[in-house]
Amino acid sequence: MMVVEVEKLVCPVDTLLMCGDKGASRPLGGQSKPYLYLHGTPLFIHVLKALGRIERINRVFIIGDKQRLDHLLYTHARAIKISKPVTTLNQWESLLSNVWNGFLATLDGYEPGDEERDRDIKNKVVFILPGDAPLASPGEINEFFDKADMTKLDHVTGLTSRNVMERYYPAKGKPGIKMAYFHFREGDYRINNLHMARPFACANKQVIQQAYNSRYQKDIKNIVQLTKDMWERHVKLQSLGLYFMMQVSMFLSFIRLARLCEISSRYTPIGAVSAAVSRILGLRFGFAFTSKGGAALDIDNEGDYETMKSRYFEWKQMQAVD
Repeated sequence: MMVVEVEKLVCPVDTLLMCGDKGASRPLGGQSKPYLYLHGTPLFIHVLKALGRIERINRVFIIGDKQRLDHLLYTHARAIKISKPVTTLNQWESLLSNVWNGFLATLDGYEPGDEERDRDIKNKVVFILPGDAPLASPGEINEFFDKADMTKLDHVTGLTSRNVMERYYPAKGKPGIKMAYFHFREGDYRINNLHMARPFACANKQVIQQAYNSRYQKDIKNIVQLTKDMWERHVKLQSLGLYFMMQVSMFLSFIRLARLCEISSRYTPIGAVSAAVSRILGLRFGFAFTSKGGAALDIDNEGDYETMKSRYFEWKQMQAVD
């Protein structure tokens, strides 16, 4: 049994804002998504402005095309008005290397092996989010911070329920955004792009990159590839069974057999899924449930982008009222 000594999460927390466009990232219209403009401002700067209003966030490290990031930060400096230290880092070749090297950059003067000599370094936590979620709000991020129990866990991912996300659906002749869900025994949930992580605790980092490469699970090739990757890593049949049942539920939902989806999802309780992810990654994994939904609305296609342009101010106002 893995035993890890951890200390209470110390705030403010350093943040990694992910704006890379290499590896498995998917551009939109030939453009890297964090740099798309929304009402005169690049998407990542919308996120950065929200981060600047959160007291529990310390420094912000933005990872992407450094020259481009520096130019855009200079161009939009007057609109940002952020008092927190902001550092730009030139991207590496993959999401995993961006997160890992970005994390190491938060450890001032780090030398390999320091984590074995310094408990504070070994237990350091970072907050991670993407640059293409312009509706991520201070309220939602603070709620995530409140619920991400890093005294008991090493990696927490945010989840938002279908009931919340339905507020962003098409309605009354207005366009909307519908996204895919994971179907658990407890209900249907969307991963909301907010992550709190203790990177030195992760024993199997490469699994994160493999899962990211196959993240679009509507594509049968990605399902087959991720299953193959899990099998080659000798993932237990119990975990593969949970993954299979989640895929069954997603398929049944896609073909609109809601009753059968409800039955299949009974075999994927959230607790069992959290335990399986913990075994696969070699750390203590869990979810934090948030009630806003804006951070889950990343932009995956042209339709979502046009909808975000159309309803951005309305949705921002809705979040302010919540």
